[in-house]
Amino acid sequence: MRPSHPLNVTGPLPLLAVALALTLLVMAREDVPRPSNTVIAPPPTPPTQTAPSEPPGPAADNSRCFVCHANYDFKDEQLALTHAKANVGCVKCHGESSRHSADEDGFTPPDRMFPKSHIRFNCLGCHDWMKLVDSDKSRQDRSDPEDRPDHQSVLDATARKKLCTDCHGDHRLGHRTRVWDKRTGILLRRDATPAMLRDPQS
Repeated sequence: MRPSHPLNVTGPLPLLAVALALTLLVMAREDVPRPSNTVIAPPPTPPTQTAPSEPPGPAADNSRCFVCHANYDFKDEQLALTHAKANVGCVKCHGESSRHSADEDGFTPPDRMFPKSHIRFNCLGCHDWMKLVDSDKSRQDRSDPEDRPDHQSVLDATARKKLCTDCHGDHRLGHRTRVWDKRTGILLRRDATPAMLRDPQS
């Protein structure tokens, strides 16, 4: 009797080998592209959404100022928002104010502040007064001249609302604990809370 070869195994092993070979063959065949009569439509294109028009260039980073002046975060205050979108940050008007930012007690004034009588002159440092006055011509039929006077009457101080910030964002602190002389930077009040409670406009 001849001894059996080690590969001549009877039982389920040959069936397993055949099943494995067939599986590998099917998997190899699936990788081969086959012609098809079925037309597959491309997925529908999502509707394009038009982004709101933004001025070109980066937005100003006012985050250092918003650490304390959170009320001017540009979700809340229109003047800061509009200028930040045009890459004009707080430092453009108020200077770097590094000592002010580093003073946790808040006794150091910003580099630049503006008495009410100087606000419009600061704005005219960037905004062309002739263009502002020309823009009024397209709004002669408005019904709100008291609420939003024309630029000329604001610039010559004859309007009831005499400040740029009367119409373009309420760019004032609602509550101040420190009050400085805006011309000299001298600290006038270390705690303005009692005065602010008596007269919020003070």
